[in-house]
Amino acid sequence: MPLSETGEPQNIVMMRLVRVVKSLRAIRMVRTLRLFRGLNLLVKACQCFLPSLGWSMVLLVVFMSMGTLVMGNLLRDFVTDPSNNMDDRMWIYNRYGTAYSAMYTLYEITFAGNWPTNARPVLEKVSQTFVIFYVLYITIIVFAVIRVISATFLKDTLDAAQNDAENLVVERLRKKAQYVRKLEEVFAAIDHSGDGLITEERLANILSNPQAVAYFQTLDVDVTESAALFHLIDNGDGEVTLDEFIEGIMRCKGPARAIDQVAMRAMIQQIDSKLSKLAQKLRESGAIQPKLTTAPSDVESPGVW
Repeated sequence: MPLSETGEPQNIVMMRLVRVVKSLRAIRMVRTLRLFRGLNLLVKACQCFLPSLGWSMVLLVVFMSMGTLVMGNLLRDFVTDPSNNMDDRMWIYNRYGTAYSAMYTLYEITFAGNWPTNARPVLEKVSQTFVIFYVLYITIIVFAVIRVISATFLKDTLDAAQNDAENLVVERLRKKAQYVRKLEEVFAAIDHSGDGLITEERLANILSNPQAVAYFQTLDVDVTESAALFHLIDNGDGEVTLDEFIEGIMRCKGPARAIDQVAMRAMIQQIDSKLSKLAQKLRESGAIQPKLTTAPSDVESPGVW
């Protein structure tokens, strides 16, 4: 039976490779994440910070490489000096003697937070002068740079959540539904009779209460004048239904400048409605004739030269 480089039969090696390939099918489970909106949002957020993660690792690798070169060159004399303790020399060599070991040690210092176990023995066994390197590296890289990178990841995650169109639409619809429910509760509180209508007097009585005014302000609606607010949401018949109340408050939502603009628009609509009703009554009474849509027959058409 043919053997592989490790001394195992090749069919066993192939079977293990097939098992590894089959295990990769577990990646299909990621597709199920789209069925859950919260998990789908997290996956999209992770995808958004991948570019930042790549550039952050490039920056950190540069700093760790610089630290590797500095520590390797400074500790070489201690490792090669036969007068030093053999155990101390072996400890330093295992952690800083080669490029790989020094790089991995700085990786632990940067990400694992166990820098005392890798820094304290160097200070005690070699020299206290190395405190300068560790203080600068830990302060600048471990403390400052890592936190800046974390803030960048957080910003990318929040941007991904805010820019997700589907999630944004769902969130706006949810907030709108909550706002409508609050308006329905306010309308029910104003409509004491339960007839589904509120008048200007009822609204004025409610808004005379400072707590009611404060509640309207939490809804981002300026109610300094109850009469002005009622005329904004009224269509001209002197009574406001639930639908008119919700639609009017939704249009008035905003600071005082926004409500002033809506007031002007509402006045124009009311004037237009009254003029339309007046014109209809005049037509029914015969005071005015319907507008002609065709030219009179006695009007001569221009000749052709």
